[in-house]
Amino acid sequence: MAMRVVELATQPLPGSVVLAEYDARHAHRLARDAPSLPDEERALAEGIRSAQRRTGFLAGRLALHAALAASADAAHASKPVLRDARGRPLPSWNSPAPISIAHSRIRAVAAVAPRCACAAIGVDVEEIDEHRAHALVRMSLAAEEVERVRADDPALLAGPIALWCAREACVKAHALEVGWFGTALVATAFGPAAPPFADAERGWRVEITLESRAPMVAQAWQSRGAVFAIAVSA
Repeated sequence: MAMRVVELATQPLPGSVVLAEYDARHAHRLARDAPSLPDEERALAEGIRSAQRRTGFLAGRLALHAALAASADAAHASKPVLRDARGRPLPSWNSPAPISIAHSRIRAVAAVAPRCACAAIGVDVEEIDEHRAHALVRMSLAAEEVERVRADDPALLAGPIALWCAREACVKAHALEVGWFGTALVATAFGPAAPPFADAERGWRVEITLESRAPMVAQAWQSRGAVFAIAVSA
């Protein structure tokens, strides 16, 4: 199945977020599906030199249009979504619903929040990989964060990746300017939570703080070999 679209309840939103996931592993499938994108988006893709980044861009836009089509913003699902000066997705219509895109090596995800339910949404995804998890523990998690994760995930496998995805989702939702490793972002709470839909394997609630800002909350979950996270800002 190339595309998967689900609705999930995300606290503290009053409505459901639409999440679309596109399987980007097969070049022939992407070549088949990409022509359905608006001309303006395909033109942007042609300007991306890296084949990997170009694949991520196209897969992300395919996921986003599928999410839009299943949302209350379905009337705009065929309109182009461009990029702003920072490379973030920029809808070409007025008063768009909050959106976010992310991709890993093999999949792209896009989230669409209910219009007027929040100011912005952030989504992130990473494959579960032992080497990646151990690198995060060594390089980007503080000692107290590692202990919070270890209390829920003694193997330090999915947990470190969930914390990282939660950080990234908060960075997007709150338009934060942080360094590459985001070490100023500290997870002050990390614990189990109900996953957002039935076939997700486990879930977490992650509280992220940055300096004197109010705590930010992200929802993360494990599903089909990857960890996903979503955060919203008021």
